[in-house]
Amino acid sequence: HVAPHVGRSAGRLAVGRSPTTARVWFPLNTDILNALVALSHDPMLVTDAQDRIVWINDPFEARSGHRLCDLRGQSLSTLLSSTVATPIAEAVVSDHRLRMADGTELRVRARRMRVGGAAGSEVAVVCVLEDLSAQHETRRAAGLSKRLDVAAAAAELGIWSRDVESQAGEWNAQMFRLFDREPALGVPSREGWLTLMHPDDRLRMGQAPDQLMLARSGAVEHQYRVVRPSGELRWITQRARLETLDGRRLMLGVSMDVTARVHAEVALRTINERAGLAARATGLGSWEWNTVTDASVWDDAMFTLRGLLPRAVAPGADERLAMVHADDREQADDVLRDAVLSRQPAAQEFRVVWPDGSVRWLASRATPMPEEDGRILRYIGVNWDVTERMTAEAARQDSVIAKRKSEAKLAFLARMSHELRTPLNAVLGFAQLLQLDHDRGVPVQRAHIDHVRTAGDHLLSLINNVLDLSSLESGELRIELTPVQVADVVAEVLPMLEPLARRHGIVVHAEALAGSVRADRMRLRQIVINLLSNAIKYNRAQGEVRLETQPAAGAVVLRVSDTGRGLTPEQIEQLFEPFNRLGLESENIEGTGIGLAIVKALVDHMRGSIHVSSKVGQGTVFEVCLPVATEPGPAASGGTENARKGRILYIEDNPVNVLLVEELVASRDDLSILSVGTGAEGVSHARRLQPDLVLVDMQLPDFDGFEVLRRLRAQPETAALTCIALSANAMPGDIALALKAGFSDYWTKPINVRVFLASLAAVFAPRVG
Repeated sequence: HVAPHVGRSAGRLAVGRSPTTARVWFPLNTDILNALVALSHDPMLVTDAQDRIVWINDPFEARSGHRLCDLRGQSLSTLLSSTVATPIAEAVVSDHRLRMADGTELRVRARRMRVGGAAGSEVAVVCVLEDLSAQHETRRAAGLSKRLDVAAAAAELGIWSRDVESQAGEWNAQMFRLFDREPALGVPSREGWLTLMHPDDRLRMGQAPDQLMLARSGAVEHQYRVVRPSGELRWITQRARLETLDGRRLMLGVSMDVTARVHAEVALRTINERAGLAARATGLGSWEWNTVTDASVWDDAMFTLRGLLPRAVAPGADERLAMVHADDREQADDVLRDAVLSRQPAAQEFRVVWPDGSVRWLASRATPMPEEDGRILRYIGVNWDVTERMTAEAARQDSVIAKRKSEAKLAFLARMSHELRTPLNAVLGFAQLLQLDHDRGVPVQRAHIDHVRTAGDHLLSLINNVLDLSSLESGELRIELTPVQVADVVAEVLPMLEPLARRHGIVVHAEALAGSVRADRMRLRQIVINLLSNAIKYNRAQGEVRLETQPAAGAVVLRVSDTGRGLTPEQIEQLFEPFNRLGLESENIEGTGIGLAIVKALVDHMRGSIHVSSKVGQGTVFEVCLPVATEPGPAASGGTENARKGRILYIEDNPVNVLLVEELVASRDDLSILSVGTGAEGVSHARRLQPDLVLVDMQLPDFDGFEVLRRLRAQPETAALTCIALSANAMPGDIALALKAGFSDYWTKPINVRVFLASLAAVFAPRVG
């Protein structure tokens, strides 16, 4: 134990330790002694005039842990953070940090007094230390509390506590603001706190304290709604834990308003749900790709788009590329690489091959995601299936190409038809004129004329069939359904086929031809011609062909039967294929294999059906079923008796065609004709002559037939003239365009003499009334 020892020797006061320890002597007066005694309960030490420690009291040793033997002779500055001023003028008070024996520091306040004898005698400094650690801690705690309050207010953070035993609670100012509660009302009780909540949350939050007690350690978090006095609903998040402080068990917690966050989460969740629903509905797959590491992230749809089951890890670069169609890999890789180099978005379509071998088209859109420093390390993008669009686009392109080819083919055929029909018009026309004149020439000459006529008819038939087939394939064939009497059509056809039947020795029977059908009269005639000519050509020698009709449910059936060689089931399956002659190409039978294909297409266009039955060696039966007409068709014109006289103006630049038409018109005593070679002449003569009929070639040297018609219709004196086109342009589109322009009819070349004369007779038939 260390205690002060005071004694007197030779007029000096001795201050030191017990007698067994060494002593340090210096002069002290009575005032010093009184001060030492008065302050002995505080830590104290004494230094000499050179600031060297010479003495410490017991409270100093007990508080600091230092011993005098360790400190004697040391400078006071080795213990205090600041040294005592030298020389010492008078007592000084200052705050320091005292270095303790264990190395820690203690905040102290030093009161220093200069003591000694008379002037010039030895001087000592008495330093009394006051412990300031409690005061400093109090001030620090107060400062910390103030900073905490400021921070809580800035963060809108409510801080609260509740004593487990007494249920007494404390709230900071922010807690009152969170609940919009007046501070004067004080902290509510636990039950009162629950009444401030939304009714649906009270039961759950009433159990929160019990959950906290059971948790014992760790924080417990809850979220609930508060109904403010104004009726406003706010969301509160609360985080609490159980602590023991100064022997008291406290529930400590923080609360904060998260209404904005909850609303944002709800909105984001709604957006995400909608986006997810849209993505699922559209099959949209999303991905992310790191351009540096080549790592990627795929959602489930990205795998589904490639026919794969979703998995946690996205495929690597090689596997991704292997999924792409071999023909698209280089392009797909180039597009993405160029986008990375240019730091731009990327867009492309490519094909992927599924594990089952099927091929699908995918669209890809990618956009760069800049980092904070501006670098592009990531791309995000989407994929979706565009197979249907690409297939439709390919089909559209194919359709466009096919249409262009078809148009080019039709244009070529139309040109060729015109070029072939022009000379055929002379060949067939004059051959028919010679055939009509039985008194001219010898039988050998008549036979030669028959050969010319037959060859010309065959060539014309081939041209017509090719044109019709092309028109049917392109959908440009014009069909006008009107009531047509079957008997009238057959009556027109039989004379045309009589030479063919006579040459083959075939007898044609037309029986019970009753009924009226809805059909295109010209096309129905074409159907009958094709069926009858086939029945004649493929019959046996001295065979028979029979035509008859019979009623059916809402239809009329036209039956054509023959006694020919018949057809096998295999031949019937191929019967309507264009250019398929069923293996009879080597036989000397005229034909191209187009006629029946045209028959089938025409019947379909007229909303009918065709059926074939046959027995090999016995013959074949064709049955054409067409819708019945509710009204009977008009009867055929009956000759030229009592026909009225008329004048014809023929506008044509081809002299041979002019000669042929003039010869035909000359066979009628009641008709006269004037021919001119240009459109301008035709318009001028039409105004002067006022003809009953104007025949117009569609290709004239100065302007075409459409312009002739336009000029005639534009002049009052010629506006009502009957104008008929007579042209080698026999395409359905040409005919339809001319009729739409205002021509009364359209007659084609080569001219069929019988048809031409019958048409003239119809135009110049007697007027009724």
